[in-house]
Amino acid sequence: MTMDDVVRLLANPPIEYRPELRWWLAEGLHTDETLRFEIDTAHRLGFGGMEFLAMDERAVDHARYGWGAEEWVHDSQIVVEETTRRNMSVSFTSGTNWSNANLPTIDPDHPAAAKELDLVSEDLPPGTSRSGALPRIDLTAEPAARHLPGQRGVIRDQTLVAVVAARVLTETETGAVLDADSVTVLTDRVRDEALDWTAPDGGTWRLYVYWVHGTGQTASPSASTNYTVSYVDPDGARAVIDYWDTVVLTPELREQIAANPRAQMYMDSLELSTFGAGGLFWGHTVAAEFAARRGYDIVPWLPFLTRDVPFMAVDTVHHNEPPEEHRITVDKVRFDYVRTLTDLYIENMLRPFAAFLHANGLTLRAEISYGLPFELTRPGPEVDGIETESLEFAAQIDAYRLLAGPAHLFGKQYSSETGATTRNHMLDHRFYDQIIATQLAAGITKTVLHGWASTAGAEGVTDWPGHEGMWPMFSERFDTRQPGAEFYPLWTAAVARHQLVLRRGRPRIDVGILRTDHFTDNMSGLAFVGEDGRRIPDEEAYGRLWMRDRQNHWWQDLGMQDAGWTYEFFDGSLLLHQDVAFSEGVVQPDGPGYQALIVYQSELDADTAARLLDWARRGLTVLVVHGARELKLLARGLYTDHPRAAVRTPGLDGRDAELADTMAQLLALPTVGVVDDPSGTVEALRGLGVVGRAEFVADNRTVLSHLREDGDLLHLYLYNFLYETGEPTEVEVALPGAGAVHRIDAWTGAVRPHTGVRQDGDRTVVTVPLAPGETALLTLDRSGAAAAGSSVSAPEPVAALTEWDIAVESWDAGELQVITEDRGLGYRTREVRPLTAITRIDVGTTELGPWRDLAGVGAAVSGVGEYRSVLNREHGGEPGHRYLLDLGSTAGGLGSVQVNDGAPTGFDTSRPVVDVTDDLRVGDNLVTVRVSSSLNNRLLARGYYDTVPDILADLAGRGEAMQTTPVRDHGLLGPVRLLRIAG
Repeated sequence: MTMDDVVRLLANPPIEYRPELRWWLAEGLHTDETLRFEIDTAHRLGFGGMEFLAMDERAVDHARYGWGAEEWVHDSQIVVEETTRRNMSVSFTSGTNWSNANLPTIDPDHPAAAKELDLVSEDLPPGTSRSGALPRIDLTAEPAARHLPGQRGVIRDQTLVAVVAARVLTETETGAVLDADSVTVLTDRVRDEALDWTAPDGGTWRLYVYWVHGTGQTASPSASTNYTVSYVDPDGARAVIDYWDTVVLTPELREQIAANPRAQMYMDSLELSTFGAGGLFWGHTVAAEFAARRGYDIVPWLPFLTRDVPFMAVDTVHHNEPPEEHRITVDKVRFDYVRTLTDLYIENMLRPFAAFLHANGLTLRAEISYGLPFELTRPGPEVDGIETESLEFAAQIDAYRLLAGPAHLFGKQYSSETGATTRNHMLDHRFYDQIIATQLAAGITKTVLHGWASTAGAEGVTDWPGHEGMWPMFSERFDTRQPGAEFYPLWTAAVARHQLVLRRGRPRIDVGILRTDHFTDNMSGLAFVGEDGRRIPDEEAYGRLWMRDRQNHWWQDLGMQDAGWTYEFFDGSLLLHQDVAFSEGVVQPDGPGYQALIVYQSELDADTAARLLDWARRGLTVLVVHGARELKLLARGLYTDHPRAAVRTPGLDGRDAELADTMAQLLALPTVGVVDDPSGTVEALRGLGVVGRAEFVADNRTVLSHLREDGDLLHLYLYNFLYETGEPTEVEVALPGAGAVHRIDAWTGAVRPHTGVRQDGDRTVVTVPLAPGETALLTLDRSGAAAAGSSVSAPEPVAALTEWDIAVESWDAGELQVITEDRGLGYRTREVRPLTAITRIDVGTTELGPWRDLAGVGAAVSGVGEYRSVLNREHGGEPGHRYLLDLGSTAGGLGSVQVNDGAPTGFDTSRPVVDVTDDLRVGDNLVTVRVSSSLNNRLLARGYYDTVPDILADLAGRGEAMQTTPVRDHGLLGPVRLLRIAG
């Protein structure tokens, strides 16, 4: 692709590059009129697709409107038809808490249902005999409370799996320290579920009796009770496939899917739960598969595997521990168990499900492994798109790097569910722009906004500003209830231009970091309680803590980041995949092209080490880093230290000596280095000949970058990520090769020569000033001659606009519109749509200030402000100069600028500056600025937040609390200046 091709696409980005939406439907309640209206509106506002799912709607008949009902099937058909008609993508949604991942055709005792290994224990003093029936699980007992949604249904069957005895050395808070050498398997001595056995002398013995039964997990809303399927036994995927094949995918729906080239299934976070005392996911194949894959029996180790998992896998607390001399052995067994689960998840769920979807014209996009004890990156090759999310990772670049590795290694679309917070309607639009800006720096080039909901909902429970979809406590809305929706066509086009450019060609990532973790902290973005017990607002944590406080979580040394080097993580076993190659001196030359690989964890798989040795002999740069520390669980302040890297294999495979021998050979090679502290990483890699492809000429502590190579074109993205705490910065970036450098204006699609360019040998150095939170998009075109060197043009203020005629369009609750539908099925469906009443407040001519300080407006107003001022130009534009209107601050609000009769132009909410050169004329110029707010101030005045629970307070164990929010500054704050700049 040439630069001319890029310029042509940027003028009107195709729909496939537009941000998409997660759409929370009020089950199947929405009328056809509402569904068509919503899809048409989303399309008109510039969104590229809809990912839809059924959310629980109070006060409706779930049997009539829930998932699986005729109304839901009918609505699904309408959604697919209407999105396809507009060339939008459409995504069905699968996930444990969205009922279509659960089936009405099974019960908890069915072979396809999710299973758990549960236990009952009894203690025997030394020499004590026991006889008779073994204790069974009380399946009627109320399960322990879980933070995840969903309930447990009725379970009837349980099957004995094993009986194991172990000597108790010490009682602990969670269980006991057990003598690992004493463990005795008694299963073969059981007759008709009865056991006669005498405890040996030498202390108290604990008898563990293991039973398998269905988890009984259900989800709502659905037309009938739907039970969760197994993700590890093959029966689960077979049942899902059969149901979709015979019930959901009607001939009419298949016809519509076939007409949509971007029809998808989205597999959401795997919020599977166990409810019993064992805490282990199980299935009828698990024990046999474990023995076949790991080479030993899992049963003797079961007492060391049982655990509590009150939320997601990272929350795992094992009941029992061994003495210190057996700890590594037990850790290896625990690794083997979850590695086996990952194998089964890949082979028994992802592969067959993806194959079925492909055969029916659907691709599979997934939050792989999300929330379960599965390795995070190994499933990457099995899906068509890899998705992360901003909610539980809080827009942290290091978290996004966790899944960037498999996405880039295998050429998968890397996307993010973006914008979910616990601060519904409270935050300015800039907050969400900063999430997207962070994602782009990690190579995420598909934004799926969380989310969209029709303002229409069930009568009696739907109030202004509208139907809440995913509850008012756990989401944000990017629909027409937002005053900013007026400007969404400008904003979605800007996002699309970023995503278009950053999908071109291949990513260029400097360093790959080998990292294995079955218990990744995917709740790090919800750790909003400070050491003093204070609830930290989301906006404070995102803007001032963690990466914005120079604290990365998984690779904590910031040397590579400050140098402008890019890096990302993946499980080392992915290097063994048939589609991963080393050639041209890099790993995966047609993908990320890693110039070096880092080993830092204490454990390294022996086969992975052998692959590193082979490639290092052929020229691969490898760095072994000792002394690293990485996050384990942020909410508890837990970290994992790795004093020495690659000292043992992760599993109980007996290959530690083999690994040691391989590492000794590896470290003897000239292409391999070793450092005793992560702070020495950059220096060591430079000593091995690594040069960052877009490295900074001098370290910069506030800028992130991402680079794409598309033939002769190098597309560079830069982001000043300290948007709340930083200062303006100027970064010099050295790019390989010579050519013309272009600066892309994402808000207009304009492409202009970039000033601030010089040649440094065979590299082009670009200098880019960036305000806090500002992004920049540049392209080096190496197909032509290099432009003459130029210095950065500093803008010169030529005028200030201090007096404005101001009017504020104040939004508040209006009337309820009733929508009815009779499809001839013997009932009538009723919805209500709360309308918005807009009152114009004419402030008059005055200086700029927050709305709450403007006479006649005040602290209770949300909406859109219109500002008019006259700018007098005595002379025409000087040749070789451009004119920029700098708005100063819009309080983070979206908006537009219009000069005279020119088209309205959007702006970056962190640096609201608009090029007005083409619209200025000699004499008086009418400048019109429109700026939107969030609904925060109006909803606060209405008492909306008095009944909105703070879900984070509950998750943190602080008890029930309501959301709180201050009155916020809204409006154009300025100062507004006209700037002149050469170029």
